[in-house]
Amino acid sequence: MIDQLPQMEAPKWIMEANRNSILYSKFPLDSILQNSVYYPASGTDGDPIKYLAGNFYSFVYVDYGYNREELSKALAQRGFRGYKPIAIRDVTEQELLACRSLPLFLSARKNRFRFSNQTFEPFCYWVVFQRLDAMPDSHGPKRFSLLYICADGVATYEALYTANEIAPSCIAIIQPGRGFGGNWTSFEDPHDSLAWLVRGKPGCPRPRYLINGGSGLKEFYRTPCWPEYNRPIRLLLKAGQGSIRIWESSLKSPAND
Repeated sequence: MIDQLPQMEAPKWIMEANRNSILYSKFPLDSILQNSVYYPASGTDGDPIKYLAGNFYSFVYVDYGYNREELSKALAQRGFRGYKPIAIRDVTEQELLACRSLPLFLSARKNRFRFSNQTFEPFCYWVVFQRLDAMPDSHGPKRFSLLYICADGVATYEALYTANEIAPSCIAIIQPGRGFGGNWTSFEDPHDSLAWLVRGKPGCPRPRYLINGGSGLKEFYRTPCWPEYNRPIRLLLKAGQGSIRIWESSLKSPAND
């Protein structure tokens, strides 16, 4: 948890969840999207959860570079230190779209923006993690939610947030890769598809915070990739090497209802 960011109270929908409700009750899409952290091209990077759990409790990871087996293996072998999953739910496309007609799992030919390099069959897992009893309160919140979607980051933002007229509280752009990195568009470019979509129409909610960074010297990320996020909050070390910075937007944005 970051002291310079507001601390949220743990939401009831997470604290009251149990194995049966996670697996069989109505999928709580609206609750998952509210006050969430959205991380396209996430891979299995745990840094946003490591640093922001407690400030936020819902994390939406999107990456088309991992198949079911690879993600399941990563969760089983590495997971999140000090936490265990209460249950893992295989979420359907219909549950994600909430009866809307906008397609989420877009193939390369149907991507409305441009060509996508997606090769794996799309899927979505929802996991609620609980802190181990042996871990102290200082380790992190008792619970957090992770929604992991194997799909395109731009199309997923449109299908989940834009279509539901909501914005995440924070968006993470951390060395997303392009070209040989496997991404068809530049998430860091303030004039490319993702930035354009996140800005939305006038009056639409936008993320308040941006996490931006990657490997290499911290000087590489001295300024934010999207210029309106120009209020520095905190510099953090990235796992392995590199750094990430948290920025706050200087633009006034309507709050999520």
